[in-house]
Amino acid sequence: MALFTSVLGVKDVFLLLLLIGISSLLLTYHIVLYLPHTPEGHTEVKGIHFLRIHQNQFARKMSSEDGQDFPEKLNNQQQKGTTASQKLDILDKIFKIEERLADVSRFPALIDGEEDNSTRVLEELLRHLDYRVIHSAENLGKKTQKLSMIWNVKGHNSTTGTENDLKKINSIQSLQRVVADPSLLCRIQKMQNAFSKVRVGDRTLCYVSPHRSTEMKVDSHKKDQDYVYLHKDDGITIHKQPLTLMEMITGKVEWRVSPGVLTLEGAPLSLNLAVLITSLSPLRAYLHSSCQVFTLSQSNRSKREDLTTLWHVRQSIQQNFEETMARLWWKQLRRGVLNGLLTAELGVWTSGADNPCRCSRCFQSLSVDLVFTNEFQPVILKIESLDYRAMPRDIKNDVVMLTSYREPAFEEVVRVAGNIQPQKMHCRSELSPCLQDSDLTYILDTRRELRAPVDFLRLYPSVSEDYSHMMDYFLHLFFMDQRGSKSSNVTRQPPSCHFTPEVHQVIEEAERSYPQGSKGGQLRPSQNKPMFLSRKLDAQFSEDNIINEEEVPTSGKLTPNCSSDPRDLSLLSHVSLSPPSIQLTPEFDPQHTSYEAQTDYNTIVFSITAITRHCNTTARFHTSDGDDRFMNYTLGLGENRIRIHVVMASPPGPQPINTYIIIIWRRGRGIPQPRPSLRVCQLTQDCELRYSPGENCGLRAVTRFRSWRLYQRHSSQLPVCQPSDYQGASWFVPCEDCKDPHSCHWGSAAWQTNICQTKLLNDLEISSCFKGRKVLFIGDSTNRGIMHYILEKINGSLTEWDKTHNLKLYKSINGNQTDLSFSYYPQFWLPTNHRPAFDKAVFQLIKWTQPLRDDNSTVLVVGGVHWLARHHLDLIIKALKRENLSNIKLIVKGLGSGFHQHVNGVHYLPQTDIQKLVLRERELEKHSRKLGFEFIKTFNMTMARFKDFLQGKCACHFHKLSEVKDAGSEKTVYHVQGEINEVYSQMVINSICRNGTYGKTTRYSIDFT
Repeated sequence: MALFTSVLGVKDVFLLLLLIGISSLLLTYHIVLYLPHTPEGHTEVKGIHFLRIHQNQFARKMSSEDGQDFPEKLNNQQQKGTTASQKLDILDKIFKIEERLADVSRFPALIDGEEDNSTRVLEELLRHLDYRVIHSAENLGKKTQKLSMIWNVKGHNSTTGTENDLKKINSIQSLQRVVADPSLLCRIQKMQNAFSKVRVGDRTLCYVSPHRSTEMKVDSHKKDQDYVYLHKDDGITIHKQPLTLMEMITGKVEWRVSPGVLTLEGAPLSLNLAVLITSLSPLRAYLHSSCQVFTLSQSNRSKREDLTTLWHVRQSIQQNFEETMARLWWKQLRRGVLNGLLTAELGVWTSGADNPCRCSRCFQSLSVDLVFTNEFQPVILKIESLDYRAMPRDIKNDVVMLTSYREPAFEEVVRVAGNIQPQKMHCRSELSPCLQDSDLTYILDTRRELRAPVDFLRLYPSVSEDYSHMMDYFLHLFFMDQRGSKSSNVTRQPPSCHFTPEVHQVIEEAERSYPQGSKGGQLRPSQNKPMFLSRKLDAQFSEDNIINEEEVPTSGKLTPNCSSDPRDLSLLSHVSLSPPSIQLTPEFDPQHTSYEAQTDYNTIVFSITAITRHCNTTARFHTSDGDDRFMNYTLGLGENRIRIHVVMASPPGPQPINTYIIIIWRRGRGIPQPRPSLRVCQLTQDCELRYSPGENCGLRAVTRFRSWRLYQRHSSQLPVCQPSDYQGASWFVPCEDCKDPHSCHWGSAAWQTNICQTKLLNDLEISSCFKGRKVLFIGDSTNRGIMHYILEKINGSLTEWDKTHNLKLYKSINGNQTDLSFSYYPQFWLPTNHRPAFDKAVFQLIKWTQPLRDDNSTVLVVGGVHWLARHHLDLIIKALKRENLSNIKLIVKGLGSGFHQHVNGVHYLPQTDIQKLVLRERELEKHSRKLGFEFIKTFNMTMARFKDFLQGKCACHFHKLSEVKDAGSEKTVYHVQGEINEVYSQMVINSICRNGTYGKTTRYSIDFT
């Protein structure tokens, strides 16, 4: 040692030992990185050990990306100044933040407010989520006690958070102050106009009422505009002309809506939405599936009980307009609400009165009222803080669940941590926002909340919408304000959080890095609510996916073994049907394109999945741009034809390559031939779908008659029913056993009461009755089915027909002595700004069929499944008076069965809503008789046999046109099928032909006895 010392010198030995010590220290540090470790005095939180393991795994993954060992890789990176160490810093930051959040979540939750039913429900929900709950009285004198959440249910804000506080509070006071200012609504509208593609002259204008007299300019040349007012009592009204200055005393804000407010079924539509903000800056916002729907008037607004969810509204818009318009409405709604929230957030930042970064994890519930223009542009009329006590129970539950959810999100976030730009954590440039701890907290909470099982749709962040243009515009306004603050020497502390547009790109990059199929931007199903979340919106687009990812395949390939062989481009690889009892004949073979299958009477809904063989093709149903890969259908009686198109995506749209056809035959019920000795049974409603809970269901024996022959003899002696006689009518049907519906002959069933009979006129009687008549039909396909039935009876056969959704006139029938005309309503096929309102549709039909006589030789028949309402009848009367046709024959076909099954892209009515339709038809009948209409009750008739519908997704069609060959001429003619359609068509014919007087000289009467 002495020799060694003498050779090297004491100084050299000291340096060598120092180098060895430093190396040992570095080696120890690297070893520690790989070991799970709990700090001294710290209680291990559930999930933290799991977080540490993933932290180390992620570090190993980064170090081995190019095959190098971790120490060597890290050493090279340090020497070369690469960004890998910065990425490890991000990982370490994310881990430490998640550890802090887990610590905070272990603290008790405070309920600040008097104990009542609302607080008891809240406490029950929190305890269910494993929170320890304390009340404000228990916390007196314990100001230092740490809390995970504070629920202020006092009705006023007494609780605030601090800037670095990670606890959650159910109010964002800075936001509440901004939304309480009415001028915010006009700023929102100004922003909406900035993003709108509508031409400048057609944009909606907003004015705070005190300034209206100097600002508002009435454009007398614009007819399609409405004036909407928010009053000081928070009421909302709509007018065709602006209010006078005296009338404006009660007004607070007004809008000139151009080109008019969107109407649904003839009435202006208004929505009330529940929005939840769980982070203000950056923004994270959700929209609840439940909503309230109102119709506006000049005096108030009335609530619609039939539309209770966004799913209902979306499907109603689809029915009244078209599918593409329904998609546009849904897209514009989301963008409009997000625009309003960003405007409010900008208001918080620019006000200077509040610190927008205080309490970064506070959350706020809002109530948002809005209407839409005829171009589907949203107009936000009111934003209010939504008090916890005032929330409906389902929204309360979801708010608590979403904000209290605390499962670890570290595992998902670390997978995309490499996509977070490391320079954003270390930047010094004022032009580039540096990510801070609050931003990483935001990213973790965003993923955590996405796992919560709630009926909230995430508005932002969203990967299904491109908000870049909107964010750039808001960022420009934000920078202008910041620049103005600097020029005015206003000193501001550097904020500890970011305005949303500042970090939008980073948030978007992180969201896009996660595996797709998450529910952000999708409308998802609820397990207990028959609403739009009971299915999802449409299968065509990712944000409107109708399939539950846990139950059926997503829009991605179902198998990684797809082919790249060009010979497989046109082929399907797999077709499956559910229920499994539906078997294809022959068995599926990709080379075979035609199949048949059969199913029993009780199978009324089935689903089908189709997978293509080639990687670049996809399967679509019905049309080349129809539903994708998965679909469910209603199965009507008889033939149901399903087309599966193999398409390749290419501009300008999907190109069909091949088509597979599957025909499914749904068998009817009952015996093939009636016998006079069969028993008489009565059916009022089916037990599987009761529309009248207080009445009996199922087949019941009619003991007054020993056989069907005796019943027929008795019925033939009864007088013919008047329309008002059908109260309490039932189906009478011959059966072998009234306990077995399959033992009946349903083709002989009669719809009538015990006091009268339904007379079925033969072709000659109908033809004679309709001579000299002009019959106008307005309504949906069920009314069109009545017209086709009459047309066939008059002509003996149908030589032409179409599923017109427009105006149709048949003039050359019945020896040129009868005209039939039809107008489809709602007319969804027209562009939005050219779509006529109901009264205009009536006017067009009248003009199309003229000349018309003002007597019973002119008949107007109106009806539909569910859309018909009292105001439609009022509009008809007004239109007829205007055209001097007040004395014509008026008939209403009542409501009908339909929309009772969960089917993709089709409006659904739960049983409770179906039961409400009984009262609605009753009120409609009462109102129609006051106006002079004859009313044909059809709801009970069709609901009692709701399974007997024919092909059509709505399950509402009881008629079908089939091709037959004319034996004499070999020409193709058409026959109207449908026993139930025949019955109510004959009831309409009876009403038309009953003792009618046509003109001044001709009197014609059918003898019904």
